[in-house]
Amino acid sequence: MTDPDAPLSPRIERRTLLVLTGTASAAAISGCLSAPSSRGPSYERLEIDGSPPFEPGLQDVTDRGRYAALVVTERQAELFDFRRLSDPEAAFVGETDFSASYLGVVQVCPLNSSMRFEVVDVHESDVTLTVGAVVRDEPPHSDDRVISTLLLRIRRPAPDRITVELDIANRRETFSGARL
Repeated sequence: MTDPDAPLSPRIERRTLLVLTGTASAAAISGCLSAPSSRGPSYERLEIDGSPPFEPGLQDVTDRGRYAALVVTERQAELFDFRRLSDPEAAFVGETDFSASYLGVVQVCPLNSSMRFEVVDVHESDVTLTVGAVVRDEPPHSDDRVISTLLLRIRRPAPDRITVELDIANRRETFSGARL
């Protein structure tokens, strides 16, 4: 018979710790979109590569194309070309509750399809959402030139402007946009 007041053996404690750690790691890796920011709001992110999914944004692959905007209403979300979005991408936009959230839209070209955004910081003031990002070139490298779109879904209240501080190819670029 076991004593319920006896301490757990170290073997059980280790096993429990391993199970909890494994469960937490699996949850973190399993595609959760939420990501905390070091100084700012929590947000959800989605990256879209390929054809331009947003009508007022970049429409052609250009040499120095940069675009940023804030989408704060359902009517503005209708500017997304849902025919060009995959089902998960369309769901991300369509499931946004604009009474409680808004979307930050960042577009950059020309990139290639192996390049990915790494969001390093997101913070807000009363008037500006600032997004700090780095574009990483992941193997395998490709020659195709694409417009990459980063969507950030952030809880309200929405600021008036968005500023993007982008590190790409060992240089820093800053560009901005506003509410549509």
